[in-house]
Amino acid sequence: MGTRWRGMLAPLGIPTGDGRRFLADGITYRELPLALKWQRTDEGGHDTSVVVGLVDTIDVQTDAAWGEGEFFDDLDPIEFERLLKDVREAMLLTGKKVIGPSVDPGAVEMAYVRTGDDTPLTSDELDELFWEEMETGEPTQLELLFTKYEISAATLVTTPAFAECRPFELLEPALTAAIRSSGWDQFPLGAREAEWDESEAERRIADDAGIGGDNPDWARYAEAFLYREDDADPELKGSYGFQIIDVVDGERVIMPRGVFTVAGVLEGSMGGTNIPDQDQQNMKEVVSGLYERMAEEFDDDTIVVPWETSASSSAALVASLTAAAATRVYDLAAFAPPETPEDGLVGLTVTDDGRVYGHIAAHDVCHLGIPGVCMTAPVDLVGFDQFHRYPVMGSDGEPIAVGRLTYGGGKFAHACSCCRGSDDHACNALSMGGAIAHHDQMTTVAYVRAWEDAANNAIRISGVLAEGVTADQIKALARGRVSGDWRAYGTDLALTEILVLSRERPGFPLPRGRMANQRMMALTAAGTISPRRKSMAATVPDIDYERLAGLIADRLTSAGLLSNGVDNTTRQDDERPVDSADTGQTGEVENLVAELGVIFAGRDEVEARRLAGEVEMITYVLR
Repeated sequence: MGTRWRGMLAPLGIPTGDGRRFLADGITYRELPLALKWQRTDEGGHDTSVVVGLVDTIDVQTDAAWGEGEFFDDLDPIEFERLLKDVREAMLLTGKKVIGPSVDPGAVEMAYVRTGDDTPLTSDELDELFWEEMETGEPTQLELLFTKYEISAATLVTTPAFAECRPFELLEPALTAAIRSSGWDQFPLGAREAEWDESEAERRIADDAGIGGDNPDWARYAEAFLYREDDADPELKGSYGFQIIDVVDGERVIMPRGVFTVAGVLEGSMGGTNIPDQDQQNMKEVVSGLYERMAEEFDDDTIVVPWETSASSSAALVASLTAAAATRVYDLAAFAPPETPEDGLVGLTVTDDGRVYGHIAAHDVCHLGIPGVCMTAPVDLVGFDQFHRYPVMGSDGEPIAVGRLTYGGGKFAHACSCCRGSDDHACNALSMGGAIAHHDQMTTVAYVRAWEDAANNAIRISGVLAEGVTADQIKALARGRVSGDWRAYGTDLALTEILVLSRERPGFPLPRGRMANQRMMALTAAGTISPRRKSMAATVPDIDYERLAGLIADRLTSAGLLSNGVDNTTRQDDERPVDSADTGQTGEVENLVAELGVIFAGRDEVEARRLAGEVEMITYVLR
């Protein structure tokens, strides 16, 4: 159903500015519904008008004829593009209160009467009044009285014949019910990657509606929100919640990230909501419709509401897999731990045949971004159940639940005001559901299983590239920079998502990978990670300064920051980087070694590891 409206169609017993009047007991109307039209151009008659809605209720009272109906703003935007443009423009002008109604006639009977009199004048009386006007020069006080008038339609015009016919009131559901369930099609979608700051958006919406001014338009303000508290004062800002509309370049648009945020809250993020359960369910239906619209307009079928993507039971897995019987079958071996665990940590690796495997974090490495505290990667106590949410069909014909690696290409930075990073992280303030909703915006580049690698005291993953992954996405994944996302689950933290980073470095430094002969190879960067768990009271580990200096010199040379007279590209017959001794940079390497020795001297283990991670990241960024 489209947006409802109501208003006066015509006053009864009151003359127009051009000398017409409707007799109160002479008004009738054709069988409902009638057409509601809009005339774009300001000209006589309604010949150029177009239909934008309908009239389904007419109430003839002693002083006026009142009407109600709806605008056709709930139509398919692709199929009815031209009609929707007219509808939205008419609704915009109605909301701005610059157009009002004029009724179209069907069967009509009328007569001239003296002003204020209902008795029709005869021909002789009219002749007499005409000659009287000619002799005296005073205009005759006459009116054209419609003794019978059949309403056949209503047309919105810039200058209604009756000044009393005010612009229609838009009956937005936000003013009449807790959940605004319709009327969203009148607003275009904003850019998918546009930042969403709810407080700033609310300020712009309030300014647009004149809130705080002499003529506040609370109906216009309410249009930006999904919810109004029952029995709350509609002229108070605090009555409204779940905003999804902002003003962009003077136009009100639905913000995708606002919708994603609402979906996350309905799934429990940011503390969830305490509105009634039935209202939450009704809002989910509206949000589901908005997700479907975004998936269609953005041509991305991965945009799915979080409550439809959760695989919480084997029954849900089987049902999902049955519905997608023709989808890809995955080799179970791709998701299994290696038969012989590696003696040491393996950086994230992508193979030629689409395998993805490696460690994402070690439990004895401190997070680089938390100074003064050694925060290590949490141990998952529930078998990564909260990470393995997505069903795929195994090669044995049975379903298997997997997790995902998502990539946003840096387009989803600044997702909310609480955490303005430079990559695509979900805000720390989000709950598990909110984090999932945030990652839903991005592209899944790999499906993996995760487990605790007890031999190496670390978290390992193994899986395959997702279908449809692009060369650029594979390249991003092959860089090996990933960030685990842990969220509260009961009293513990559980791995929820894994993000492929675009620019930032991982919080937990890991071995980096590099390309050699089109294959990702593991490369352990000295000093960044311990292959075995060690006591935090242990001595500073031996650091191969010369190797670090050689790596840095190699990267600086590749970046053009150092010069030499030889080719310093990676040797095709050797998977190690070119040694600094081959580059003719002996003096500069010695200087780098000396500087590194000063930097690391006297540091405790935690600080040494952090600094080593910093150096390793420099070598990675410069390559």
